[in-house]
Amino acid sequence: MDIRDFVWLASYPRSGNTYLRTILWHAFGLRSASIYPNDLGGNKVLEEYVGHLEHNPKLKEQLQETGVPLIKTHEHANDNRPAIYIIRDGRAACVSLWEFYNRNLSIEAVIEGQHHFGTWADHVKSWDPWKRPNTLLLEYEQLRDDLPAALNTISDFLDVEIRTTHIPNRDTIASVDGKWVKKKTNWRAHLRGSKLKRFVEINRDILRKTGHL
Repeated sequence: MDIRDFVWLASYPRSGNTYLRTILWHAFGLRSASIYPNDLGGNKVLEEYVGHLEHNPKLKEQLQETGVPLIKTHEHANDNRPAIYIIRDGRAACVSLWEFYNRNLSIEAVIEGQHHFGTWADHVKSWDPWKRPNTLLLEYEQLRDDLPAALNTISDFLDVEIRTTHIPNRDTIASVDGKWVKKKTNWRAHLRGSKLKRFVEINRDILRKTGHL
């Protein structure tokens, strides 16, 4: 996919990227694509909830027709294109990623970054959303707890109007999926003791910067 002018929807895995895409579709009428083929497992109902455009020969044209081409990525930053970077409490993101991997990878390996995406802190540092030009930093917790404020911020950044503030309920979407969108879980049930201590050791500076320490 070779599209020069687009906006990244970037995040560490399991940080709310799919939820952000759902908001962009329902609140702004903006569909989005992903660098990952078959990104939502071929679940057509979920794709429609999210506004997902799957890889196909006309994807470039479909994205350009939206007016604001948006493409999801979980990779580290490698260019200067505009981006929305969504960040979530790293403890919750790592536990969710461990569950996404069906616990086939140990939670310790997830914490240590022994997988494609590396540690939570290294991913955040790669994008450095506080200093990176043309980058909007969104907190997953704000999307969840103060959607109207988040919508105004997104509207200003993308220069698009808010069409509606009604977003499908997360549990409703989870009921048709359960993998990419899951019902709320508590990271504290799995990340404690020596595991939590190690996570804090590795990610302390970013935890402090994001107010999660």
